[in-house]
This record gives sequence, structure tokens and C-alpha cells, in this order.
Amino acid sequence: MFQDKLSFGRCYHIYFSGDPKQAIFRLEEDYYSFLDQFRIYVNPIVHLYAYCLLPTHFHLLLRIKDKIDIEYVYSQQEMLLMQFSNLFDAYTRYFKQRYQLTDRVFNGRVSRQVPRRNKLICDLIAYIHQNPQIHGIVSDFRNWPFSSCFAYLRQDRRSMIAKELLLDPECRQRILNLQNAPRLQVMEPGMGFYRRNRKD
Repeated sequence: MFQDKLSFGRCYHIYFSGDPKQAIFRLEEDYYSFLDQFRIYVNPIVHLYAYCLLPTHFHLLLRIKDKIDIEYVYSQQEMLLMQFSNLFDAYTRYFKQRYQLTDRVFNGRVSRQVPRRNKLICDLIAYIHQNPQIHGIVSDFRNWPFSSCFAYLRQDRRSMIAKELLLDPECRQRILNLQNAPRLQVMEPGMGFYRRNRKD
């Protein structure tokens, strides 16, 4: 499922896509169903930094919680992967039943470990938020309802977004500044622009 083994305390940029001919989110209810399943299975083991759900793919940027914080329930690394499997299995069952499908829902799967540097994390958050505009779904990514952009704009403490970034004024301002800047460089799906040579 993942190229990089999931480890406690590490950051990951996760990208999943559907079959090129099939959307994985068709109606508004589908997006909400996925987010509900995420809250149940994955949110307890991660600090979520950003997400963006698009009709044919989605991005998640997150950090697996430190082992000391969750080992009372999730003591083994294999259990981390199981939580993600539970999420994707639950959404697949929902989607197939709703649309009477037999084909698999998810096709391309990519995960990349991200260095834990605030500037880099903030850059990637801005890139993820810009995706609906990059792909021509909306003219202004701030109007796309299925991303964590609103949480940062409004500093929504009720959101799933990790408060360590959401409420950090320096990080939040950097994210907002980057989002207002010209579009960030787009690399191949799932790789993110952080593969460029960077000095910070």
C-alpha cells in the first residue's frame, strides 16, 4: 500500500487516486463519508496537517503520533498500517454499495516521508490547498470546500487539523502567504514539489 513503511513520529505526504476513468468522489456525501471514516480510523493515530479531496484523487499530509502517546492502544508499527487499511476498506465498501460497482475504487497509491522541517511542511500545505485550482476544478482554491484550507483561514479549533500548526502564528502566516503567491511548481502526482533542490 505504501512505499515508505509507516513509523511513529514521522511525517508523510499520502496520495491516492482512482482509476483514470472513474471518480472516487462523485457527490458531496462521498467526501463527507470519507472524512467521517478518517476521523474513526486514522485521526486517533496522527496529527493531520493538511488534506484535499478531489474527484479523482486526494492528498493527506500528516505526522504519525509518537509511540509514547498511542502505545497503550497501537503498540506495533503494523497496527498503524492497519488503521489506514481500515479507512480505505470502509470507504471502498461504502462507495461500491452506493454506486453498485464491482471494480476496485483506488488505483494509484503513493506515500513519501517528509522531513520534519516547519518551512517545508508549510510549503507542502500550501501546495496541497492549491490543488483544486491547479487541476482546474475551481477558479479559486479557497472556494473548494473539501480541503483543510478553511481551517487555516479561520483558525478553526474544531477541525481535525493539528493545533501545533493551526494555532502557530508564524506557520499559519507562512501558509497563507504562500497560498497567495504564484502557483507552486507541480511535480508528478504524489511526489509533491518538495523533491526539488532546496536550501531550507
